[in-house]
Amino acid sequence: MKLVHVQSVLPQEDIIALKEKTGEDSIKEAISRAVYHYLECDRVD
Repeated sequence: MKLVHVQSVLPQEDIIALKEKTGEDSIKEAISRAVYHYLECDRVD
């Protein structure tokens, strides 16, 4: 598996909401959980 470093700028409100929704304390883990959920989700918008 090849790992790639990713960087993004997000509004603080979005980060707070993401941490609450994922139940994670760290920004890194909240974003990671959200990305993996998105990749595994069967629902297409």
